[in-house]
Amino acid sequence: MEPKGVIPPLTEYLYRKATARHIPLSGTFELTPRCNMDCRMCYVRMTQEEMDATGGHIRTPEEWLRLGEAAKNAGMLYLLLTGGEPFLYPGFRQVYEGLSQMGLVLSINSNGTLLNEEWVDWLAARKPERINVTLYGGSNETYGRLCRNPSGFDRVTENIRRLRQAGITVKLNCSLTPWNAEDLEQIVAFAEEYGLILEVATYMFPPVRRDERKAGQNARFTPEEAAYYRCKTLLLQYGRERFLDFAKTLEDGTAPGIEPGCEWQEEGDGVLCRAGRAAFWVTWDGRMLPCGMMTGPVVEPFRDGFSKAWEKLVEETAKIRLSAQCANCRVKKACSTCAAMAYSETGRFDGTAEYRCRYMEALPEQARKLQLEL
Repeated sequence: MEPKGVIPPLTEYLYRKATARHIPLSGTFELTPRCNMDCRMCYVRMTQEEMDATGGHIRTPEEWLRLGEAAKNAGMLYLLLTGGEPFLYPGFRQVYEGLSQMGLVLSINSNGTLLNEEWVDWLAARKPERINVTLYGGSNETYGRLCRNPSGFDRVTENIRRLRQAGITVKLNCSLTPWNAEDLEQIVAFAEEYGLILEVATYMFPPVRRDERKAGQNARFTPEEAAYYRCKTLLLQYGRERFLDFAKTLEDGTAPGIEPGCEWQEEGDGVLCRAGRAAFWVTWDGRMLPCGMMTGPVVEPFRDGFSKAWEKLVEETAKIRLSAQCANCRVKKACSTCAAMAYSETGRFDGTAEYRCRYMEALPEQARKLQLEL
């Protein structure tokens, strides 16, 4: 049960075709790991000192544009610019304008704090398809607690209003954690007031991109808490009646994706999502991954050229096998576990993410708990 309008039907159709034919329809360019906030659960943010310690270096605007042209020629249509905070990348305007002139459908991920009047005026003249702004709370106090930015809420909400007034499409994301859970109702109310799509995540990936030793660890809810807040989000966004219908499907096992049983197989499924099949992610230092939450397989598009790198990425992604336990689980579709989740939770693709198992087991009980609170 997701917000309507997140993925248009035509886009879904194109993704299905691209996945079947291994066409890189969608890409992400992670321009920089630098950010003006320091969120507790972030998987990518680095200081300059941390960047230097990796031995990697920020890619130039010219390099990103050459890569964008090559990816477009290979079939890329949709491109997300992200970070870190992408508006901190020194050559952002040059990269954005060049990619836009290629006819690509551009979206931007941002924390929203830097989108002042000057930036909004500039974007209004060359509008992206969408700007995805993460709203981390309902007050400056919450931003200080979670993001270590004590003026973040005022800046973000003011800039969202600017974007809306300029006619720029905004989608809200929210990463819900123990540090901002008390603001959930305010976040949902803000989205409703401005007529914005809001997508709330109560599951936080362990930040293995920053530190491989962090597998299974993050500043996040317990699985039971994550399940409770997932249910509460559905109640706030869709209302009492639809929430009660959802709770009933959990109780009687008729929720979408819950199957009576699964045909037994000894090995796990391959990658089921678009990662490494119709989508890719290029990190700030030039490594191409199937997904930004993964640490591998890795190919080198700046060194080897995009087409050769994409071919190798598809080949290596096809070798991945997930947990056999997950393959035979009756709730595997509803669970939506994936290669990135398995690796970030267990350090291996064929590992079983116990956190996610506990989350799925807890959903019916947490839905009952919320009904009692009603």
